[in-house]
Amino acid sequence: MVRKLVRYFNLLQVGLVYIAEFLLVAMVLLIFANVVLRYVFNSGIIWSEETALLIAVWFSFIAMALGVKLRLHIHINVLSSARIPAKLDALLWKIRDVVVILVGAGMFWWGWILIGFTMKSILPATGLPAGVIYMVVPVAAIFIVFDGLMDLLGVDMEETVLDQFLSGTLSLHKLLSSQNGDSEKDAGPGGDHA
Repeated sequence: MVRKLVRYFNLLQVGLVYIAEFLLVAMVLLIFANVVLRYVFNSGIIWSEETALLIAVWFSFIAMALGVKLRLHIHINVLSSARIPAKLDALLWKIRDVVVILVGAGMFWWGWILIGFTMKSILPATGLPAGVIYMVVPVAAIFIVFDGLMDLLGVDMEETVLDQFLSGTLSLHKLLSSQNGDSEKDAGPGGDHA
């Protein structure tokens, strides 16, 4: 049951990576087009600023969720892992996981409240409810809580296979067969699921 859940979330996170890539490219193209139109043709895209803001918020929260999964967020080690007992080091990492879960749960709760408040306002240029901007917050929170919980419980999240696919060294077919548990050896070199 847990293995299937991990594989399901890993596939969803691959989707999140592609969504984030698309959003980043769309934002750059939209801002570039608006700047060219404004300075060369003395006109612009009316809805570009609101749309760029929406894309930036969505991209940021998706990146935040992926950063939690891969432990990419900045942290400061006051005590070196080599200088403290292994049990204390493990306890400190567990405390970190609990904090991540609590922050994710807070994001989910307050994100829903924020969406509720902002759905009543309308963005002037696009005509969309303002809550659309913040709909990504609870989604990112679900991934953050899940990854924090899996880290806390010590569940193997198969990051090696996911990293190989995202870096281009593993095909989609091999990712899916590995995710389905059909072939653990298809992960390629280094695919020992550390």
